[in-house]
Amino acid sequence: MKVILLKDVEGIGDTGEIKEVADGHARNFLLPGGLAELATPENISKVKEKKEELARIAEQDLILTEKIAEQLNGQAIEIISKVNEDGKLYAAITPAMIIKVLKEKGFDIKKDQIILPEPIKEVGEYPIVITLDHGLEAEITLTVSE
Repeated sequence: MKVILLKDVEGIGDTGEIKEVADGHARNFLLPGGLAELATPENISKVKEKKEELARIAEQDLILTEKIAEQLNGQAIEIISKVNEDGKLYAAITPAMIIKVLKEKGFDIKKDQIILPEPIKEVGEYPIVITLDHGLEAEITLTVSE
């Protein structure tokens, strides 16, 4: 029996795939469990339309993410912090501090998108990599001053 998987099913396939399965397996497990539906021409066309719509949405999201990466790339931000006598910061610069400055510039970045190779504890300039969706990255320059 041909079915369209509505959810990922281990050992059978992923959501949206059309699979040939044993009649009993379909009738007793997949269909009643809401894991699959019969692969009728009507259902197949609905799945194709949904896949096309998801592809359009993903493409639009990629274009938007590319624009954000383009705008972010090369941005320079500054954070002013207190410094002790040795020139060390009293508190390390955190991703939350960087996010706050970027939000003021109109960028909506999440904490896990900012990559700090090591804690920033001194005054100076630092390249900061920001990871975006679709595997894109942008690099900004952070200036820490007193």
